[in-house]
Amino acid sequence: MFSIIIALALNLMLLARSELAEREFVKPRIYGGQEKTIEQAGGYAVQIYLGHRLVCGGGLLSARYILSSAHCFEQAAYKKYHVIAGQTMPRNYFATESMKNLVLKLKIHPDYQKPKFVADIAVVAVSAPLRGPNVHYLPLCSVKPSAGNVATVSGWGNSEYSLQDNPLRVMEVPVISDSECNQKMERQMPDNVLCAGGYNRRTICNGDSGGPLVIRGELCGISTWTWECGNNEMPDVYMSAYFYRDFIEKTMAKMSN
Repeated sequence: MFSIIIALALNLMLLARSELAEREFVKPRIYGGQEKTIEQAGGYAVQIYLGHRLVCGGGLLSARYILSSAHCFEQAAYKKYHVIAGQTMPRNYFATESMKNLVLKLKIHPDYQKPKFVADIAVVAVSAPLRGPNVHYLPLCSVKPSAGNVATVSGWGNSEYSLQDNPLRVMEVPVISDSECNQKMERQMPDNVLCAGGYNRRTICNGDSGGPLVIRGELCGISTWTWECGNNEMPDVYMSAYFYRDFIEKTMAKMSN
């Protein structure tokens, strides 16, 4: 399902000895999910563009604020990006100027480290309110996700059927325990991430970065990393919105002033 790409083919031993090493920045696109309209998918996923190129997804926190991945904004000055909400298909080529909402402010977490996937999270403010019949907002995760929680992940990235012009796809994946994630990754995973899925060939894929992971109607994670699209062995890694809740809330408060 989702969008921003960079591949560093690290093997599992390297991953085990490094801090969530960068194998590839995935432009998260959901692999193994189902096509849905934006309304069916809840209306909270947005498309983030650099020029005409869909580079990432994001989750709507309010009419003006979006949560996404920090690495989505490394290619250019943030004011060159814009956001489109309320659309099922990638709409940039056909979008009117009124549909393109420019990024007005951007705050990347100060602890962000690209090679280690530490604090790969960004708060985005847009120039005008994102509203419409198919646009809805999510509250931040109020409790730490637990193993067995069913999470919904959505995005416009690569699927097993298509590499471009993808409709919105959605998948449901289980959150796995810290101990299982540590075992699968062969290392102690940091507290700032949560692991989910990685089984039944349901994974994020190239193009899904920044896309929302939702549990019980709350935004609990942001798509960050996958071992391999459609794999059956390794979980996907998400930045925990619960872990970064204080940073997110304080950033939105400062941006509103």
